[in-house]
Amino acid sequence: MMYKCRCDDGVCVLYDNAKEGRFTKHQRRTSKEPDMTNQLDNLPSQSGEATAPLPPDDAFQPLPEGALVAQESCYVLRLCSQSPGHNVYIVEELEATFPCPNPACGYTHNVSSDIVCRVCGNELHGVVPLRRRYQLHEYRESAHLQAAARATAQGLQHIALLPHTYFSEQPYGSEERHYIILPEAVLPSAELLPLPEKPARVLNWGAQLAEGLAYLHYHGICWPEVTARHILVQEKSAMWCDLSHAQLLPKDATAAERARAADVAGLVKTLHYLITGQREFTPIPELPPTLHKLFERVFNGHEGIPTAMQLADALRSATENIRRPDSIRIRIGKYTDVGLVREFNEDSLLVLTLERVRASVPEMISLLAVADGMGGHAAGDLASSLAVDTLAARMVTHLLTQHLTNHGETTTEHAREWLATAVQAANAAILARRHSMGNNMGTTLVAAVAMGNVVHIANVGDSRAYLINRTGIRRITTDHSLVERLISLGHIDQHEARTHPQRNVIYRTLGDTPDVEVDYFTEHISAGDRLLLCSDGLNAKLEDHEIWEIVMRCASPQDACEHLVQAANEHGGDDNISVIILGAD
Repeated sequence: MMYKCRCDDGVCVLYDNAKEGRFTKHQRRTSKEPDMTNQLDNLPSQSGEATAPLPPDDAFQPLPEGALVAQESCYVLRLCSQSPGHNVYIVEELEATFPCPNPACGYTHNVSSDIVCRVCGNELHGVVPLRRRYQLHEYRESAHLQAAARATAQGLQHIALLPHTYFSEQPYGSEERHYIILPEAVLPSAELLPLPEKPARVLNWGAQLAEGLAYLHYHGICWPEVTARHILVQEKSAMWCDLSHAQLLPKDATAAERARAADVAGLVKTLHYLITGQREFTPIPELPPTLHKLFERVFNGHEGIPTAMQLADALRSATENIRRPDSIRIRIGKYTDVGLVREFNEDSLLVLTLERVRASVPEMISLLAVADGMGGHAAGDLASSLAVDTLAARMVTHLLTQHLTNHGETTTEHAREWLATAVQAANAAILARRHSMGNNMGTTLVAAVAMGNVVHIANVGDSRAYLINRTGIRRITTDHSLVERLISLGHIDQHEARTHPQRNVIYRTLGDTPDVEVDYFTEHISAGDRLLLCSDGLNAKLEDHEIWEIVMRCASPQDACEHLVQAANEHGGDDNISVIILGAD
């Protein structure tokens, strides 16, 4: 039995010596050599020795190098991998094409007989011929290739779908084989990425993949068991890569709806894995709240999973929110006052901001902190200043340096990790000074790191953080105080707490124990939001609704800070009062 072949240095003939059960690889002859087709029994193989005996007839033997496939338009260059029922080759076009050298034209399908370009008439003399190469996937069975067959029959093409062509033929022997042909040069597989990946990049990939998934759903194709292995990615592009894993949607409407929802859930979980490196649900601070809730709902198996196109819209919106924090303008106000009763101000404030503009896009990182010292003048103000000084120093030497050397690629997750480390460093500094001085110094702390529209907050003691906007005021932090514990147990209410004889007792401060327990919170701010940090000298004198009214009627964060301190003094001012307001416009 003869198999036709194509070699660069002449005509090649394949021969199967059925009598001896041996297969002779292609033998080459130039056009000047005599035709030795009838004498191939006496010729050695290309490697010098004949190949091993053929497996039994029912084995799925790979094609030899040089075998013609795809209606004899391509020949096998090499076998890449072999497994039962599935072989992968690199194949090359048999006939070369001649790309037009005119940059304004770029037509690539001129043939050897063309003297000038078929489109623009540009001369083709001296043009280097082009032979395209492809991946060829060969399958013994076709049952799982129905989706690929439909995609080919309908001519489906989408920017997020790797081009596929499905066909069946008998390249040799009587057995029909089934093929999917793909471009040779493809993007890297997502399963090979070092994780975690940048959220903005993954969400951009996800939006493209969700649109491609919606396109497949529209044409009756679903993609069960979505994993990173089915996705190809590069910096700004992503696509589905293997239709052999796709299936036709069930004809039953309910079953089809479930299949589409399963696809979307699979994509969401894959995106979450690329962002976090975790298979189980892990909060992603960079995500807008609505998208974060969608991710959490998918992992919890709740109903209401969106369509693929709805997911694409949500991902694109989230990408813009992450990439364009310049859509909000940040202004910061601060004010502190000793009050009307105390002799010394033991509060300390910190506002440290790096702001720069690259390619007309502003970038801003801010560290805000309010610390309320205790232990008397010689100790309280020292403890609070140690806290903010330690945070400031570590901000400069660690977070800002990292941000600048990484060309602005510091993530909000890095910022949160830095904040946790910095608070513990502040605690260690105060504890060491306390031991050396032999006193009982300590301080509360509420601190926030803001990057774009994401704010990470740390809290120890009874200094507070509030989020204020036109819809109302919400306390973010929980006081580590005796009265707060009594409120949580239902023993007293908020009104009674204001006059409780032990309202100043707090059970958690910096400088008390080596490993202080810290509460952390993450907030997303939008235009019109105000983040307020304060010592208890403010909230002990003003009700939440009074704070809200003053902030909302003031024209700027600085104006609001000054009016809040003034109002607290008007209500008695029996403690130091410190306020920082970050406003988003």
